[in-house]
Amino acid sequence: MGGGSAVKQHERRFLQGEPEGTSRKEECEEAHWTLKTFGEYEVRKTEGGEYELVKVGIVISTFSGARVEEERILFPLSRGMLLEVSEEGVRGVAVPEKAILFGFISSDGSCAYHRKVDLKGRCHTSYSAKFFSEDEELIEKFEELFKEVYGLTPHRYEREDGLISAEVYSKGAYYDLSDYYVKTGAYEFRVPRWCLDEDGKRAYLKGFFSGDGTAHMTYRGDLRIRFSSKCKEGLEGLRQILMDLDFHPNETYEEEEETGSVIYYFSIPAREHEKFIKEIGSFKPRHIEVFEEYRSLRGGEVERS
Repeated sequence: MGGGSAVKQHERRFLQGEPEGTSRKEECEEAHWTLKTFGEYEVRKTEGGEYELVKVGIVISTFSGARVEEERILFPLSRGMLLEVSEEGVRGVAVPEKAILFGFISSDGSCAYHRKVDLKGRCHTSYSAKFFSEDEELIEKFEELFKEVYGLTPHRYEREDGLISAEVYSKGAYYDLSDYYVKTGAYEFRVPRWCLDEDGKRAYLKGFFSGDGTAHMTYRGDLRIRFSSKCKEGLEGLRQILMDLDFHPNETYEEEEETGSVIYYFSIPAREHEKFIKEIGSFKPRHIEVFEEYRSLRGGEVERS
């Protein structure tokens, strides 16, 4: 496929983030002190305020900033990624904003390239990332997040049937998203669990549920929360990250649609509805209305974000 994100390239080359600059002379090396040690990795801070990632005594990356937590240190990378250093090793993790984008595209989006040959035999390739919705609020959220993560403003198109699309034509963004397999076909997707921490998993679930989730109140006043997809593998990935977050989703079932295609789904048990609303939630206006109705019956309110 070629290309690929900067994070993936750094991981393949160093198993960690940005390479250290080589302009500093050895005789002018700054003093430093150790912040944390994780196995064979050491994180040091210099007098100049930089952070050095050291492996077996060798400085392999230098960063201008870091977020130090009890069990890990996070360094900023490009395109909405962080380098996480912990006892488990080193990995790239998506910031919540990028994880939401992953969820949007996995549910009601696409990530694709198209090639065509013109009359003179020349090959032309276009690369795109798209998100579709009838809700302008979701389109606006997608546009906001895409600009924040990639610095690109999507083009908006409205169809006569009411469907709105936000579309970005960028080779760089396409290859970056492709590295995480968020959309591998018309209805196929994979959950990039390997690059999602707990915040990222919640964000991914919120993005996906906003697109392909359902929430409604029954005539008896009971809430139903359901994830559905034509991609069984992807749906099982959703169940897995929910379980990672200490949810207990029901088993996956399948049903045949009028068109003859099969759709898979699972629901959130009633005892975890409040936990789901509080920790995951949705950007979809209709979902928020349902959650507000559910909580009003129980004397609570839904937090908007």
